[in-house]
Amino acid sequence: SIQTFFSSVVEKHDVSILIACFPIFVGVLAIQAIHEAAQYLMAKRAGLKIGLPVLLPSFQIGTFGSIVPMRSFPVNRSALLDFSLSGPLAGMLISVITMAGGILATVYASADALVQFPFVPVALLKASYLVGSMLSLLAPKTMILPSSQPVPVHPLFVIGFAGLISNALNMLPIGRLDGGRAYSAVFGTRNASIASLLLLGFLSLLSLTGMSTIAIFWGLFVVLLQRQADIPVRDEVTDVDDLRVKIYIGTLALSLLALAPFPTGQGML
Repeated sequence: SIQTFFSSVVEKHDVSILIACFPIFVGVLAIQAIHEAAQYLMAKRAGLKIGLPVLLPSFQIGTFGSIVPMRSFPVNRSALLDFSLSGPLAGMLISVITMAGGILATVYASADALVQFPFVPVALLKASYLVGSMLSLLAPKTMILPSSQPVPVHPLFVIGFAGLISNALNMLPIGRLDGGRAYSAVFGTRNASIASLLLLGFLSLLSLTGMSTIAIFWGLFVVLLQRQADIPVRDEVTDVDDLRVKIYIGTLALSLLALAPFPTGQGML
């Protein structure tokens, strides 16, 4: 936790926790780098000029992602969708693979190795439907433990978990987020504005009721920096083809499964 980290480093002057966290820090940044690289390659392929990414730190998951401004008009809605989807899709896929590797590494780890792993409460694992489903399949005994029970997990799992949530949040259809741009490309700017407004209201509700701690910080970031609509595409008339729409729906569904709580969980992230 942040409190434990602060107590160890600032009050007790114990820097060992910094050394222990460093591989996880690098791993989280590596997944974000994959996200940015995918978008850069897709932007170059579509002839779209973009600005340098500005990394947004998060006390909860390491990073909320990056702000990547567009510096030119996308040719059409398909080009905008390709650019918007490439980062979150690549990031979530590599995160799921990393998490699966972390779960298996935990299951087959020795007792001596387990005590060296990070410990997380079972409640955190049940805060995501996708994560809970993966654990139910690969490590089913974990999901029957009490929510307050701390369990050891391999650092790879922590890295993948942070990457998954970060990319899933960026797929939400709000303003200039990747998800907002993708929703606009598929359903049009007017529908995107309505979806953005409704989702911002939902995030506000989650924040005010305390149902989600991450919604408070994420919602504040979105309202301050990303709620406005982005620059329009040159060709607003030509629709996106069915294959791209299906890929978008699948990516959005994956992100929602990552953010929705597991049925036996006590709440959202």
